[in-house]
Amino acid sequence: MSAPAKNPSLIVGIDLGTTHTVVAWAERDAGPGAIRVFSIPQLVTATEVEARPLLPSLLYAPLPGEAPADPFGDAPFAIGEHARRRGGEVPGRLIASAKSWLCHPAVDRTAPVLPWGAAEDAASLPRVSPLDASARILAHVRRTWDDAFPDRPLAAQEVVLTVPASFDQVARELTVEAARRAGLSARLLEEPQAAFYDFMRLAGAEGLDALLARSGGDATVLVCDVGGGTTDLSLIRVARAAEGQPVEVSRVAVGHHLLLGGDNMDLALAHLSEPRLVGGAGEKLDPARFGQLVLACRAAKERLLGGGDAPAPPEDAPVTVLSHGARLVGGALTTRLGREEVEAIVLDGFFPAAPRDARPQRGRSGLVAFGLPYERDVAITRHVAWFFARHAPEARGPTALLLNGGVFRARRVAERLAQVIERWGGPRLDVLPHADPDLAVARGAVAYGLALAGRGVRIEGGAARGYYVGLEPLAGGGPRPAVCVVPRGAKEGSVHAAAGRTFALVVGRPVRFDLFASDDARADRAGDLVPLEEDRFEALPPVAVAFDAGDAARAAAGKRAEVRVQIEGELTAIGTLDLACVEVGVPAPRRFRLAFQLREDGRGARAADAEGGARAADAEGGARAADAEGRAPGGAAEPAQGGAAAERAPARPHAAATQGGRRLEEAREAIERVFGKGRPDVAPREVKNLVRELERVLGERATWTTEAARALFDTLAPSARSRRRSADHERVFWSLAGYCLRPGFGDAGDPARVAAIAPLFAERLAFPQEARSWQQFWIAWRRIAGGLDEPLQVAIRDLADPFLAPAEQRLKKPKGVKPEALDDLLELCASLERVPAGRRSELGAWILERTWTDRDARLWAAIGRIGARVPAYASVHHVVSPAAAERWLDHLLREKWQELPSAAPAAVQLARRTGDRARDVSDRIRGEVERRLAKAGAPEAWVRAVREVVAVEEAERAAFFGEGLPVGLRLVSE
Repeated sequence: MSAPAKNPSLIVGIDLGTTHTVVAWAERDAGPGAIRVFSIPQLVTATEVEARPLLPSLLYAPLPGEAPADPFGDAPFAIGEHARRRGGEVPGRLIASAKSWLCHPAVDRTAPVLPWGAAEDAASLPRVSPLDASARILAHVRRTWDDAFPDRPLAAQEVVLTVPASFDQVARELTVEAARRAGLSARLLEEPQAAFYDFMRLAGAEGLDALLARSGGDATVLVCDVGGGTTDLSLIRVARAAEGQPVEVSRVAVGHHLLLGGDNMDLALAHLSEPRLVGGAGEKLDPARFGQLVLACRAAKERLLGGGDAPAPPEDAPVTVLSHGARLVGGALTTRLGREEVEAIVLDGFFPAAPRDARPQRGRSGLVAFGLPYERDVAITRHVAWFFARHAPEARGPTALLLNGGVFRARRVAERLAQVIERWGGPRLDVLPHADPDLAVARGAVAYGLALAGRGVRIEGGAARGYYVGLEPLAGGGPRPAVCVVPRGAKEGSVHAAAGRTFALVVGRPVRFDLFASDDARADRAGDLVPLEEDRFEALPPVAVAFDAGDAARAAAGKRAEVRVQIEGELTAIGTLDLACVEVGVPAPRRFRLAFQLREDGRGARAADAEGGARAADAEGGARAADAEGRAPGGAAEPAQGGAAAERAPARPHAAATQGGRRLEEAREAIERVFGKGRPDVAPREVKNLVRELERVLGERATWTTEAARALFDTLAPSARSRRRSADHERVFWSLAGYCLRPGFGDAGDPARVAAIAPLFAERLAFPQEARSWQQFWIAWRRIAGGLDEPLQVAIRDLADPFLAPAEQRLKKPKGVKPEALDDLLELCASLERVPAGRRSELGAWILERTWTDRDARLWAAIGRIGARVPAYASVHHVVSPAAAERWLDHLLREKWQELPSAAPAAVQLARRTGDRARDVSDRIRGEVERRLAKAGAPEAWVRAVREVVAVEEAERAAFFGEGLPVGLRLVSE
């Protein structure tokens, strides 16, 4: 979408909220008092349009035959008030909380996963990604604005888009991308800062002077912004400036990301109401109708808590969920919520008393629904206490409190939080006035834009977090070191270089760096080496760099070349983080931008030595870091090309230490000898024994490091055509290729490797009469399944299904294809997690039919993989429906488990509790599985995984791939 040339005459603030979207604006040369709110036109019924200051951040997909007006080009969705109303009436067709999904690491946020929990067979239901849902809301804002101001199109104005202060860099980049897709170029601003800008706008110079007078000349303001999806905490310092200057305002700290807000309160009320609606013990609403219940509870909560200028709230309010059929009286389920019980849940559950030294509880379960990983401890007051203690350890409490968010419209809620903080024993708390919290953030965004133009006080502060690149672990153990690349507090537009830390990168291979963030109040500088202590650092998605075609061509020609770089970082003017590798020691240095790896490919895998010796960068393509003195962290210097020394700690001898250098070159030469240009002196036995020869040189296959395995694959892949020389060549090729590339992700170069080998699937085998070759062919694709995208996984199923389906399906088999080793083909298909859930359910049903006559334990192992509640590598939106998993469990519970070693593990995979109503099987089935596991003497960890929400262990994920992962590759749960 082409945007008009920028010649802004207006400043426009957009609060893209979880619950509502609000737009405010002002002339660039206006004062803060001239800020106005743009009433956003929207459908309020199927045919009526009305302009309102609040646009519900909701998308509704009309039913087939429903034909609402579409004056804004929002089809196939309706956006705004009509979406809110219809979404409460029709289950399963509403997209809500898109903003919360933008920061959910366990799903592919660019994949069409919403509405969450939609039925597998809902073919007519349009689906979108969290990114596109946000972009559609912003596009609606743009279109309605342009209609209202045709001479001042929104894309030509200075747009400030607000985000939670706790949003990490990935969520911020996704927000910027959503704006770009809507045709907007936006600057980001943290929402608590925006709320404080609005306070300053309303208070004026006199109000700020009064604040300082009440605080003794130096005020510490705690901003608590409880929105629909997040609780956002910030500390802001207000102090008197030098003579003749206005006050100085700076943001001191921001809190961790807390997916905790009004949505959680609505969920708590829904859980309270559900038993009253369904009656029977253990009965639950399906995910779509539970979503209706949550919306109904939200409406009741807002009526009962009241606040502001609203009339006195009623004593109770109805909560109604429409029925699917006419079997219920009136076609609906109805109960009532009382004001006192709503206040009790909100006040005692979310704002309980909490001393200053309180810490959030780390329980195993919490309010979870719709696939979102809500905060375990819902007590907002404990999170506030922990935040303040971490960032103001010398103070007993703040001097002032600014509240923002719709929940604080309720007077008793605002009073409760103030009382909790006052009991910490700090100075007298000054609760600052907060005008309409629904509008404050958008208006504050405009005030920020005016401050940038010199028309108001600007909040200083710079980067809220420091950013660090992880290095290799120390030889003697202890925390892994990291180098600071952007210090906390870095100013916008200031470039920081990790001085004294030079990385030597092998060209022709993408290189990945593990990135960490910390909001700890420490004074690290760019280049400082610090220990990665778990409670102070947060792992971010890795960043990667790719080199230009010239470097890659030289590498492909066998010319090993290195580029020596430093890492530079900058907090950009629009509020995102820009990292790059910049060449050093050359007249015209090149700059290679480090890009976040946002898609699901590779998500959940990090390189780390299983024994603590290898480092991430080694496994990610040949990165070596050197300090200025040529001294490794462990104390020993190691020469690097060009005179630098690598930061490589000496470790005790093990496989990773012996698989580089001469031994690796010898192994590569062995591969070249068999698969390189035709060699008349290569005997058939030498082909058959190639893997054995590689083990002689490098050690047993299980000890091969990720770096060594990928190096062998990179030697083998260019000679793929040579696999057709003989049946042995073909069998060994697939055996070695699959093993060296397993599990298909984890290394920055793996997407390119998978892309290079993917076309070979369509060529299948040159010697199709060889059963052992078919076996290795299927095993190879199973081993790398985690790196295969959805189209290729579907193509594999298209080929396989005619050979796996029951005969009565009458699926047409492709001509000329007569595959062997069908059991291995079945295991491959069971491992394809990115195939649409409906087709995976279909495969599970076919296998289930075989279990009636075939006692092969591998069949139930395959069903367990297909129906697992937590995928091993794919986004969670690929999980098959709970209804399918329950059908399979019904059969499994009737089996004799003592005769099936795969029965108990399969039951755990199928019945594992996730806390997500759209994935979990019923309590009844889960209880039966729990009892059966206990009777069978299953490990307690298995029983607990069915009973409670517990993290998936690394060993469980690795077991999915059927063999050990390469040394240096560790699967983690995000």
